[in-house]
This record gives sequence, C-alpha cells and structure tokens, in this order.
Amino acid sequence: MPDKALLENVIQVRTVKRDVTPLIGFEGAGLDDEKRLFKRLNETFELIAGGKRPPMYLVILMPGFRPFAAVEAPDSGPIPNGMTAYTIPADDYVVFGFEKAHVGLFWSSICTEDNQKKYNIDLAKPRFEIGTPELETAGLIEWYIPIRR
Repeated sequence: MPDKALLENVIQVRTVKRDVTPLIGFEGAGLDDEKRLFKRLNETFELIAGGKRPPMYLVILMPGFRPFAAVEAPDSGPIPNGMTAYTIPADDYVVFGFEKAHVGLFWSSICTEDNQKKYNIDLAKPRFEIGTPELETAGLIEWYIPIRR
C-alpha cells in the first residue's frame, strides 16, 4: 500500500469551480495511446492555433480510461478533419499539483478508497490535466478531478 504520509508531502491540493470548456483533439483507445495522440496534436497546431502553442489538455474519458489529447476549441469554425470535440462539463474540481517525478506515487495513491473519500473525488467521471508552458518549465503537473456529489 502506498505511503499516505508521503503522498501528502508531495502534493498541493485546492478546489476550483470551472466553467464549461469545449475542446478539440484526438481520442485514443487506451492509455498507451497518449504519446501518439500528443505527437499528432503537436503536428496539427497550424490548423487550430495559427502555430501558437496553446495549453494542452489530457482528458481521461470514462468508461475505459480513453485518453483525449486536446486544446480549447476556437469560438467559431469547423472541427479540423480527423479531430473530435469533447466538452469538459462545468463542475467543482479538486486540483492536485505535484512534481512530474511523483506521477506514479500520485496515481497509485489517489485511487485508493481511503483517498477517494478523504478528497471527496469522483473517479468515475472524466478527469483532466492542463499542460501549460509555465507548469512544464517548472516540472509540475496539475490534475483536475471532479468532486463527488
């Protein structure tokens, strides 16, 4: 069993209320598809952001732990060929911030029944990470997990 005290020493936790966030991107069949999806998303920047690097989202869709690599959808225009749309629902989220080096510890610990109760999170709903240049430069990750209702 992961060391609960260790998890608490490496994460920062806060809650946020987020509005609806429309996304466009590429969906995979399983978690092993993540790198391929982001490679494809990087190659598509010209179509979706005029070459600028927007924040990237990794959404884990349920059921089935399907990865969705995406960026925020433009306000208008068609969805580029080969991409799909997904909308992150407005909701209250627990945000877990930690160094990339602790990603394994985070996922092996947060999924325990005790931690799901402690943080009041709903792992049956889609959850997501937002990758910004600032977080990447600092070597940090932030995961947004819906609060259980």
